[in-house]
Amino acid sequence: MNTYIALLRGINVGGNKIIKMQELKAMFEALKYEHVCTYIQSGNVVFESEGASASGLAGTISQRIQETFGFEVPVIIRSLEELEAAIAGNPFPQSEPEAYKRLYVSFLAAEPAAEALEKLRPYEDGADKVRVIGRELYAFYEVSVSESPLFKVSFDKLLGTVLTARNWNTLNKVAALARKP
Repeated sequence: MNTYIALLRGINVGGNKIIKMQELKAMFEALKYEHVCTYIQSGNVVFESEGASASGLAGTISQRIQETFGFEVPVIIRSLEELEAAIAGNPFPQSEPEAYKRLYVSFLAAEPAAEALEKLRPYEDGADKVRVIGRELYAFYEVSVSESPLFKVSFDKLLGTVLTARNWNTLNKVAALARKP
């Protein structure tokens, strides 16, 4: 069995695309995934599956959400190993634990093309910093996400791929949940 993390984009935000975690868990179990657990309302699901590809899992889950809940939700899948690598690859290590509240990781559906990465260059080294490493975009905000000029930048459009962001705390809690036997 392989451990995967499904990261759903845009559910339970501002009263839109409401999915109760108990119903989401039941949907995953109906797909015959095992050891399913969710973390907070933003669409983080840890589960186990035998021998499926990440892209196949994402398509299956997205289609079932459409059928079950009646709306489209992009789903990004990472294996536990990929999630661990994303945590280890953080280009913005902090000495103060409080600073991690301003660190976010966006998980990309696909690795951006070189041309897309060039479009990102103007955003890399301001007061707020951004880096793309593989299929992850790391953002460290000087003050906060909502006060950042980057808040209005559509990184998904800029990079040409679907993405979903998680704060550092959530990311580490999901990883800890996935590590449990």
